[in-house]
Amino acid sequence: AGDALAARSGGRMGGSVPRGGGGMSRGGGYSRGYSGSYGGGTNIIVSPGISPFGFSPFGGFSPFGFGYSPFGFGFGGLFAPPSFLLLGALGLIAFRAAREATGAISGAAGSDAGAALLLQVGLKCNSRGRSTMAGRMDQLAASADTSTDVGLQLLVSDTCLALLRSSDEWVSGRTVSATGGFGGSRDPEGDYRRLLVQERSKWEREERRGSGAAAGADGGTFMVVTVMALLRDGSRLPEVSSNADLRRALSQLASEVGKEDNLIAADVLWTPQDAADRMEREDMFSSFPELIDI
Repeated sequence: AGDALAARSGGRMGGSVPRGGGGMSRGGGYSRGYSGSYGGGTNIIVSPGISPFGFSPFGGFSPFGFGYSPFGFGFGGLFAPPSFLLLGALGLIAFRAAREATGAISGAAGSDAGAALLLQVGLKCNSRGRSTMAGRMDQLAASADTSTDVGLQLLVSDTCLALLRSSDEWVSGRTVSATGGFGGSRDPEGDYRRLLVQERSKWEREERRGSGAAAGADGGTFMVVTVMALLRDGSRLPEVSSNADLRRALSQLASEVGKEDNLIAADVLWTPQDAADRMEREDMFSSFPELIDI
């Protein structure tokens, strides 16, 4: 009976922020790495030195013809020789270029700020009404706008809020946190892709946004809701071993996703999605063995 009733459908909402600064790009493609620009720097213009006292060996020009200045070299300390100005300018340009190149490399590949985060909750819904997590997921699927960065932020924060409001249905939970510099050996973008494929493979049919069929269905079910986010700057989520841990993790994820220009990609997954599917407790822990009882 368990095999016959095991969930075979899942819902998915999400996408990536349509931004050119790096990370995952909308439309199924990926753009690697980050690019930066350096503005506001001082422009250095070097022009020939002019002296009214003749053509000196330092390159000054005199309207009185060629020859050494009648004042000799006495004014060398007053007027900086153009050759020295040129050398100083070249040195400053080289210094700034080296400093900016070092900053660009460390900012693109050496930063440990990026994070791929996964938060997963197992629940027992006594029905599929609107006040249960099953019903709330269906409402979110009907109203979510995943075409904008603000819409993706709201999707994650609203799902976290719905889970917090359904705390009486919590059965289990877990978190996964992968941090590292983008483009480096621990690139969180690769971890995000791997986790997403791994979770989506746990059901046979997928509704991209959800069909709305479960909201009015009778009968309860266990269900699993997974929230994922790829962030430019993120911290590791608390490990879950109690209701208090899960509350902290949900609050932290919603907070970090809400930071301006921080979200790169987000996905919300849930199963079962179809009203004809029902998940038993054994099915839940069989398909999601990483979940921890709370």
